[in-house]
Amino acid sequence: MKLSYRRTGKALLIAFGLFFVAVVLTSRPGDLGLYPPSNGDVTLYVINNGFHTDIVLPSEVVQAHGGLLAEAGRAAGDKAWVVYGWGDAGFYTAKGFSVARAFDGLRALFKPGNPSVVRVFGVGRRPDEAFDAEVVPVIISQAGFEALAQRMEASFAQDKGAPVRAKIATTDTFFDSTEHFSILRLCNHWTADQLDAAGLPTTPMIDGLAPLFMLDLKWRAGVEATAKIPHKTQ
Repeated sequence: MKLSYRRTGKALLIAFGLFFVAVVLTSRPGDLGLYPPSNGDVTLYVINNGFHTDIVLPSEVVQAHGGLLAEAGRAAGDKAWVVYGWGDAGFYTAKGFSVARAFDGLRALFKPGNPSVVRVFGVGRRPDEAFDAEVVPVIISQAGFEALAQRMEASFAQDKGAPVRAKIATTDTFFDSTEHFSILRLCNHWTADQLDAAGLPTTPMIDGLAPLFMLDLKWRAGVEATAKIPHKTQ
Protein backbone atom coordinates (compact mmCIF):
# COMPACT_ATOMS: atom_id res chain seq x y z
CA MET A 1 0.00 0.00 0.00
CA LYS A 2 2.83 2.41 0.88
CA LEU A 3 4.50 1.63 -2.45
CA SER A 4 1.24 2.41 -4.27
CA TYR A 5 0.96 5.78 -2.50
CA ARG A 6 4.56 6.58 -3.37
CA ARG A 7 4.00 5.74 -7.02
CA THR A 8 0.85 7.88 -7.13
CA GLY A 9 2.60 10.77 -5.45
CA LYS A 10 5.55 10.49 -7.81
CA ALA A 11 3.25 10.40 -10.84
CA LEU A 12 1.38 13.49 -9.63
CA LEU A 13 4.65 15.31 -9.00
CA ILE A 14 5.89 14.48 -12.50
CA ALA A 15 2.59 15.55 -14.04
CA PHE A 16 2.66 18.85 -12.16
CA GLY A 17 6.27 19.39 -13.17
CA LEU A 18 5.49 18.78 -16.84
CA PHE A 19 2.50 21.11 -16.66
CA PHE A 20 4.62 23.82 -15.04
CA VAL A 21 7.27 23.48 -17.75
CA ALA A 22 4.56 23.70 -20.44
CA VAL A 23 3.15 26.84 -18.80
CA VAL A 24 6.58 28.48 -18.80
CA LEU A 25 7.51 27.43 -22.33
CA THR A 26 4.22 28.58 -23.87
CA SER A 27 3.91 31.88 -21.98
CA ARG A 28 3.94 34.96 -24.19
CA PRO A 29 6.18 37.84 -23.06
CA GLY A 30 4.11 40.69 -24.49
CA ASP A 31 5.51 43.66 -26.38
CA LEU A 32 7.31 46.34 -24.37
CA GLY A 33 6.97 48.65 -27.34
CA LEU A 34 3.21 48.61 -26.82
CA TYR A 35 2.69 47.86 -23.13
CA PRO A 36 2.94 49.50 -20.66
CA PRO A 37 2.03 52.60 -22.67
CA SER A 38 4.18 55.70 -22.72
CA ASN A 39 1.70 58.01 -24.45
CA GLY A 40 -1.60 58.07 -26.33
CA ASP A 41 -3.36 56.00 -23.67
CA VAL A 42 -6.66 54.18 -24.22
CA THR A 43 -8.55 52.64 -21.32
CA LEU A 44 -10.39 49.38 -21.90
CA TYR A 45 -11.98 47.02 -19.39
CA VAL A 46 -12.05 43.25 -18.95
CA ILE A 47 -15.24 41.85 -17.42
CA ASN A 48 -15.10 38.49 -15.63
CA ASN A 49 -18.33 36.79 -14.52
CA GLY A 50 -16.44 33.80 -13.12
CA PHE A 51 -16.55 31.67 -16.26
CA HIS A 52 -16.52 34.03 -19.23
CA THR A 53 -14.64 37.25 -19.98
CA ASP A 54 -15.48 40.18 -22.26
CA ILE A 55 -13.58 43.20 -23.50
CA VAL A 56 -15.19 46.64 -23.21
CA LEU A 57 -13.95 49.44 -25.45
CA PRO A 58 -14.83 53.16 -25.49
CA SER A 59 -17.23 53.79 -28.39
CA GLU A 60 -15.49 57.03 -29.29
CA VAL A 61 -12.20 55.24 -29.90
CA VAL A 62 -13.87 52.36 -31.75
CA GLN A 63 -15.69 54.69 -34.13
CA ALA A 64 -12.53 56.71 -34.72
CA HIS A 65 -10.79 53.48 -35.72
CA GLY A 66 -13.54 52.57 -38.19
CA GLY A 67 -13.64 49.27 -40.08
CA LEU A 68 -15.36 46.06 -39.04
CA LEU A 69 -14.94 46.82 -35.36
CA ALA A 70 -16.79 50.11 -35.66
CA GLU A 71 -19.54 48.71 -37.87
CA ALA A 72 -20.19 45.90 -35.43
CA GLY A 73 -20.03 48.41 -32.58
CA ARG A 74 -22.78 50.51 -34.12
CA ALA A 75 -25.12 47.56 -33.64
CA ALA A 76 -24.77 48.21 -29.90
CA GLY A 77 -26.62 51.50 -30.24
CA ASP A 78 -25.67 54.94 -29.02
CA LYS A 79 -23.75 53.91 -25.91
CA ALA A 80 -20.51 55.20 -24.44
CA TRP A 81 -18.98 51.72 -24.21
CA VAL A 82 -19.10 48.65 -26.45
CA VAL A 83 -18.74 45.10 -25.12
CA TYR A 84 -17.19 42.38 -27.29
CA GLY A 85 -17.19 38.70 -26.36
CA TRP A 86 -16.58 35.44 -28.21
CA GLY A 87 -17.88 31.91 -27.83
CA ASP A 88 -19.39 28.77 -29.32
CA ALA A 89 -22.21 29.53 -31.76
CA GLY A 90 -24.56 27.12 -30.00
CA PHE A 91 -23.79 27.15 -26.30
CA TYR A 92 -22.85 30.84 -26.07
CA THR A 93 -26.06 32.05 -27.69
CA ALA A 94 -28.38 29.88 -25.58
CA LYS A 95 -29.74 30.90 -22.18
CA GLY A 96 -30.77 29.14 -18.99
CA PHE A 97 -29.85 25.66 -17.79
CA SER A 98 -31.15 22.31 -18.97
CA VAL A 99 -29.87 18.78 -19.47
CA ALA A 100 -29.85 19.41 -23.22
CA ARG A 101 -27.70 22.51 -22.78
CA ALA A 102 -25.30 20.61 -20.50
CA PHE A 103 -24.78 18.04 -23.25
CA ASP A 104 -24.37 20.88 -25.74
CA GLY A 105 -21.62 22.26 -23.53
CA LEU A 106 -19.80 18.94 -23.77
CA ARG A 107 -20.20 19.05 -27.54
CA ALA A 108 -18.73 22.57 -27.62
CA LEU A 109 -15.73 21.43 -25.60
CA PHE A 110 -14.87 18.14 -27.23
CA LYS A 111 -16.17 18.19 -30.80
CA PRO A 112 -13.61 19.72 -33.17
CA GLY A 113 -14.39 22.55 -35.56
CA ASN A 114 -17.32 24.16 -33.71
CA PRO A 115 -18.50 27.42 -35.33
CA SER A 116 -18.28 30.51 -33.16
CA VAL A 117 -19.77 33.99 -32.84
CA VAL A 118 -18.85 37.42 -31.51
CA ARG A 119 -21.39 39.05 -29.23
CA VAL A 120 -21.67 42.85 -29.23
CA PHE A 121 -23.70 45.11 -26.94
CA GLY A 122 -23.41 48.57 -25.43
CA VAL A 123 -23.46 50.08 -21.93
CA GLY A 124 -23.99 53.70 -21.02
CA ARG A 125 -22.03 53.81 -17.76
CA ARG A 126 -18.36 53.14 -17.13
CA PRO A 127 -17.97 49.34 -16.92
CA ASP A 128 -16.71 49.27 -13.35
CA GLU A 129 -19.97 50.98 -12.37
CA ALA A 130 -22.27 49.15 -14.79
CA PHE A 131 -21.43 45.48 -14.12
CA ASP A 132 -21.95 43.36 -11.02
CA ALA A 133 -18.85 41.31 -11.76
CA GLU A 134 -15.09 41.49 -11.50
CA VAL A 135 -14.01 44.44 -13.64
CA VAL A 136 -10.41 45.37 -14.40
CA PRO A 137 -9.29 48.49 -16.25
CA VAL A 138 -6.39 48.05 -18.66
CA ILE A 139 -4.54 51.08 -20.00
CA ILE A 140 -2.97 50.43 -23.40
CA SER A 141 -1.19 52.63 -25.91
CA GLN A 142 -2.87 54.00 -29.00
CA ALA A 143 -0.64 51.71 -31.07
CA GLY A 144 -1.65 48.84 -28.80
CA PHE A 145 -5.31 49.63 -29.41
CA GLU A 146 -4.79 49.60 -33.17
CA ALA A 147 -3.09 46.20 -32.92
CA LEU A 148 -5.90 44.89 -30.70
CA ALA A 149 -8.52 46.24 -33.12
CA GLN A 150 -6.90 44.49 -36.07
CA ARG A 151 -6.69 41.23 -34.13
CA MET A 152 -10.31 41.53 -33.05
CA GLU A 153 -11.49 42.32 -36.58
CA ALA A 154 -9.82 39.12 -37.78
CA SER A 155 -12.36 37.23 -35.66
CA PHE A 156 -15.31 38.58 -37.66
CA ALA A 157 -16.55 36.78 -40.73
CA GLN A 158 -17.25 39.37 -43.40
CA ASP A 159 -19.17 39.80 -46.59
CA LYS A 160 -18.24 42.67 -48.92
CA GLY A 161 -16.31 44.33 -46.12
CA ALA A 162 -19.12 44.16 -43.56
CA PRO A 163 -19.45 41.87 -40.51
CA VAL A 164 -21.97 39.06 -41.00
CA ARG A 165 -24.91 38.94 -38.59
CA ALA A 166 -25.39 35.48 -37.15
CA LYS A 167 -28.68 33.82 -38.09
CA ILE A 168 -29.72 33.14 -34.52
CA ALA A 169 -33.15 33.60 -32.98
CA THR A 170 -32.20 35.87 -30.10
CA THR A 171 -32.64 39.47 -29.06
CA ASP A 172 -28.88 39.81 -28.53
CA THR A 173 -26.57 40.85 -31.36
CA PHE A 174 -24.15 38.19 -32.60
CA PHE A 175 -21.83 38.13 -35.58
CA ASP A 176 -20.38 35.06 -37.28
CA SER A 177 -16.73 34.44 -36.47
CA THR A 178 -13.93 32.92 -38.53
CA GLU A 179 -12.60 30.94 -35.56
CA HIS A 180 -13.50 27.60 -33.99
CA PHE A 181 -14.38 26.85 -30.38
CA SER A 182 -13.13 23.82 -28.43
CA ILE A 183 -11.53 22.90 -25.12
CA LEU A 184 -8.23 23.92 -26.71
CA ARG A 185 -9.58 27.39 -27.54
CA LEU A 186 -12.08 28.75 -25.07
CA CYS A 187 -13.71 32.17 -24.79
CA ASN A 188 -11.07 33.35 -22.36
CA HIS A 189 -8.30 32.34 -24.76
CA TRP A 190 -9.91 34.72 -27.24
CA THR A 191 -9.87 37.56 -24.72
CA ALA A 192 -6.24 36.82 -23.89
CA ASP A 193 -5.32 36.86 -27.58
CA GLN A 194 -6.75 40.34 -28.01
CA LEU A 195 -4.77 41.64 -25.04
CA ASP A 196 -1.66 39.86 -26.28
CA ALA A 197 -2.01 41.79 -29.54
CA ALA A 198 -2.10 44.99 -27.48
CA GLY A 199 1.24 44.06 -25.93
CA LEU A 200 0.23 42.47 -22.63
CA PRO A 201 2.01 39.30 -21.46
CA THR A 202 -0.33 36.28 -21.43
CA THR A 203 -0.13 32.57 -20.64
CA PRO A 204 -2.29 30.39 -22.94
CA MET A 205 -1.90 27.22 -20.83
CA ILE A 206 -3.83 28.77 -17.93
CA ASP A 207 -5.74 31.65 -19.53
CA GLY A 208 -8.61 29.42 -20.65
CA LEU A 209 -10.01 29.50 -17.11
CA ALA A 210 -11.35 32.92 -16.18
CA PRO A 211 -10.02 33.03 -12.57
CA LEU A 212 -6.52 32.01 -13.69
CA PHE A 213 -6.64 34.46 -16.57
CA MET A 214 -7.47 37.31 -14.20
CA LEU A 215 -4.61 36.26 -11.91
CA ASP A 216 -2.33 36.20 -14.95
CA LEU A 217 -3.32 39.77 -15.77
CA LYS A 218 -2.60 40.81 -12.20
CA TRP A 219 0.71 39.02 -11.77
CA ARG A 220 2.29 39.52 -15.19
CA ALA A 221 0.63 42.66 -16.55
CA GLY A 222 0.16 44.52 -13.27
CA VAL A 223 -3.58 44.99 -13.78
CA GLU A 224 -5.58 45.73 -10.65
CA ALA A 225 -9.30 44.97 -10.31
CA THR A 226 -9.89 47.56 -7.60
CA ALA A 227 -8.60 50.58 -9.50
CA LYS A 228 -11.06 53.36 -10.21
CA ILE A 229 -9.75 55.51 -13.03
CA PRO A 230 -11.32 58.14 -15.26
CA HIS A 231 -12.11 57.43 -18.88
CA LYS A 232 -9.20 58.82 -20.88
CA THR A 233 -8.73 58.64 -24.63
CA GLN A 234 -6.52 60.36 -27.12
